[in-house]
Amino acid sequence: MQRIKESRLVSHIAGKLRRFYLVHFRKGYVKRQLKLRKGQCRQCAQCCSLVFNCPMLTRRKLCRIYRKGRWKVCKVFPIDRRDIDDVAISGGRCAYFFKQDEHNDA
Repeated sequence: MQRIKESRLVSHIAGKLRRFYLVHFRKGYVKRQLKLRKGQCRQCAQCCSLVFNCPMLTRRKLCRIYRKGRWKVCKVFPIDRRDIDDVAISGGRCAYFFKQDEHNDA
């Protein structure tokens, strides 16, 4: 069981680093992916709790800066199917989906 938790943690940390890299250095990829993304945010806060709870979450799991001032990585989440998989690993279900259900390697 401990090994599974460690594996999830490593996966989530790698996902955070990947998203940071994509948002800041692969803007074209992010833009293309967002055109493929469908659905809308339910504000369930699952993506805000990967690795650690975001300091902008209230006790009721609402984002204090959702309408104004969210970080770029938050605004574009999920970038691709891998991000949806990260949420699923944590037991959540993202309301977004992508027209093509395959990993577009970035």
